Amino acid sequence: MATVEIVPINSLLMLVFGMNLSAAIFTDSQSRLYSWLFGQPERAYHLNELRRLTGLGSASLQRELKRLATAGLVDAQAVGNLRRFQANPQSPVYAELVALTRKTLGTVPVLREALQPLQPNLLSAWVYGSVAKQTDTARSDIDVMLVGNDLLLGQVLAALEPAEAQLGRKINPNCYSPQEFERRRTEPDSFINRVLSQPTLSLIGDVHEPA
Repeated sequence: MATVEIVPINSLLMLVFGMNLSAAIFTDSQSRLYSWLFGQPERAYHLNELRRLTGLGSASLQRELKRLATAGLVDAQAVGNLRRFQANPQSPVYAELVALTRKTLGTVPVLREALQPLQPNLLSAWVYGSVAKQTDTARSDIDVMLVGNDLLLGQVLAALEPAEAQLGRKINPNCYSPQEFERRRTEPDSFINRVLSQPTLSLIGDVHEPA
């Protein structure tokens, strides 16, 4: 069975310094494939579906899938005449690979790009809830909290619409002005404090110091 080498964090930081993060870690073929397999690990895909989603040629795609299956990172199961591929939750590096993929290829980069037009009014934004805690399912919404000046819900929803289509998930934004955010933080049992006490994925700015 193939082995998976864990790169020390210091070496990884040296590797990505001055480079695009995803390009430094993944090849182009891996980026296209991992964003689906490990970006949405609760889903199973058949070969033709992955070929359509990734745009990879049949030979390149099957080579990557064989390598992942041999390493135990992906389950390949026969369903009738089709084979379905899904991230293997029993892999010892499953959680780390899912987290790394989502931060570099999946939910976070897609949302970050979608929210760029809202700056400079948008001061801070982050993902919370089941996606941030990695307990989400295929039907889970993506919960996003935004703090900024003069943020209009309609404008935010319009900015996030392409991301919803790309990720195949409903995005649920929760918007606050800086003043309202700070006021709610002074309430010990407020919704905002409960969110901040749990895992989050930063999109823009500082989660704990948005203003």
